[in-house]
Amino acid sequence: MPDDISATVNEAVSETASIWQALGSSIPVEKILAAVLVLALCLLARRYLLMAFDRILRRMPRVAPELHSILRTVMRFLLLFLAVMIALNIIGVPISSFLAVFSVMGLALSLAVQGVLKNFAGGLIILASKPFTLGDYIESETVAGTVEEISLLYTRLTTPDGRAVYMPNDTLYSSRMINYTYSGTRRMELSIGVSYDNTPQQVRAAALEAVASLEGILSDPAPAVHLDSYGDSAIQYLIHAWVPATDYATLRFALNERIYDAFRRHGVEITYPHLNVHSVAAGK
Repeated sequence: MPDDISATVNEAVSETASIWQALGSSIPVEKILAAVLVLALCLLARRYLLMAFDRILRRMPRVAPELHSILRTVMRFLLLFLAVMIALNIIGVPISSFLAVFSVMGLALSLAVQGVLKNFAGGLIILASKPFTLGDYIESETVAGTVEEISLLYTRLTTPDGRAVYMPNDTLYSSRMINYTYSGTRRMELSIGVSYDNTPQQVRAAALEAVASLEGILSDPAPAVHLDSYGDSAIQYLIHAWVPATDYATLRFALNERIYDAFRRHGVEITYPHLNVHSVAAGK
């Protein structure tokens, strides 16, 4: 690898020398005028090509608006580079020499900013595929929060306790990520331990009454109450209710309070771990 880089650098140096030699030689006025005319025509064509490129991007709604400006900037510089190369070729400057110099510069730059380029690539992938958008609540392997900003190098999240977390895009797109608001709805699941003295019918009636009394819970899919398991001190019930994803936390806390009140009205006992000790008389 070092030998390849050294050979490329030596080639670039020799090509740079040939560029200076070409520029230092006398260039006919006719070639200069022709190059200027061609450059002007190329720049005019570049303008119309960019307008056509903008129309194509506008017809692609799945491409994020942030990515539109990036793609347009890249296209603008590529067309400008092509126009300059054509003009230089007309006056006799060897194009291969320029390409060799730019390749060495690109190699050196990529090695220097390898981590930045990985985040840049991650930003492009996120903007193009859109696994999440602004306002979504997502969870990665290390943090969870609401997406506030998506840039080319990082994504800014605001956690429920108000912290601003800047996640590198390379970490986000290459690791497991959960988007809780992608579908627009989210299922609440509450687990409650109830005494063995209460029947499943009592528990189900009280729980569904609490769910029905809370505004904001969706009727489709319908709420449900399931007997989940038998514990040492209680029977575990699961309460399922679908809510708008943006109201998940607020409705979850409110439903806990409504369930407490409904259970008290229906005589449903919420148990806690306890141990019954039976005393046996000696000799029996």
